[in-house]
Amino acid sequence: MKKYLLYILGLSVFIYLLINMDFKSLLIFTKSISLDHILFLLSLQLVTIVLLGIQWKLIISWIKEDVKFYDALRVNLKGNIVDALSPGVKVGGELARIYEIRKILGMDLGEAILVVGLQKTLSITSFLILVLFSLIWLYITTAGSSYFKSLLFPIFTFIIVLVSLLFLFMRLKAERVKNLLDKIKIEEEKKEKIYNGVKEYKDNMDRMLKDKTKFYFQLALSVFIWLLFAIKFAILVKGYGVDMDFISVAAITYLTYIIGMIPFLPGGIGSFETSMVGLLALKGVEIGQGVAISLVFRFITFWFEFLISFLVLFFDRVLRYITMRKDRYVKDKN
Repeated sequence: MKKYLLYILGLSVFIYLLINMDFKSLLIFTKSISLDHILFLLSLQLVTIVLLGIQWKLIISWIKEDVKFYDALRVNLKGNIVDALSPGVKVGGELARIYEIRKILGMDLGEAILVVGLQKTLSITSFLILVLFSLIWLYITTAGSSYFKSLLFPIFTFIIVLVSLLFLFMRLKAERVKNLLDKIKIEEEKKEKIYNGVKEYKDNMDRMLKDKTKFYFQLALSVFIWLLFAIKFAILVKGYGVDMDFISVAAITYLTYIIGMIPFLPGGIGSFETSMVGLLALKGVEIGQGVAISLVFRFITFWFEFLISFLVLFFDRVLRYITMRKDRYVKDKN
């Protein structure tokens, strides 16, 4: 029941925003950015997609050798499509990636879960680091909004707790997990599966942490990928003639993504745009201009990525079908 109430609330806020919007002003604001800006931002989004493909390839290579970049890219693109259809936190996309890793790369379920877990650990760690800095900066620089500052404090506390839990989990010993499982009344077979999964994850994580160069490179890559989103937003905001420091732009970017994770509508639609407009308004950006900025940014980072993912996988399926029919024809002819 609560889930449906959240959906209704998110949809209501989005509809309210649409009803009260001056669409004539919105159209003017949307058209006020140059095509060169849009094309440059789209090219940066393609760079983001490629970098994520590289990250997935490198992580998969820790467990399975001779992984092709294109196969790793396909795994992530399939996850992107399911992510877009999943409300809020993208659990569906991770399940799709696990399925594709098993299907495309022939890895077993435990290995697939491990790969996704490692990638998510790096991505979430780097994201939370950036969020912490953003929250602190936004709290310091947002003057005259005590109500907003009071909202930032519980978010900041939550992030601190989340970072602490993540750090503790990364340092957790497998034997402690086993001792904890012994105290829980579940089937021994399930206990064994959980313990083996955690142990395998920990072994690979410890191996990665021992290789400092590899670990710091992956962490730096994750941070850079997340920074690219703030860079794209900064370029977009600048293109609309809004004067704002980069750290404030980054803070708005990451806080918007956090709020967009709340499961209102698929892909965070509604909550993402509404929160971005609200945060921009705190920095003095007009509502109509804020909506235009949020819609263009959403198109570049969400709809364009969804379209690219769909087209790549669609043509990949078509080419594989043509190749299969051609091979079958040659075989029958011989």
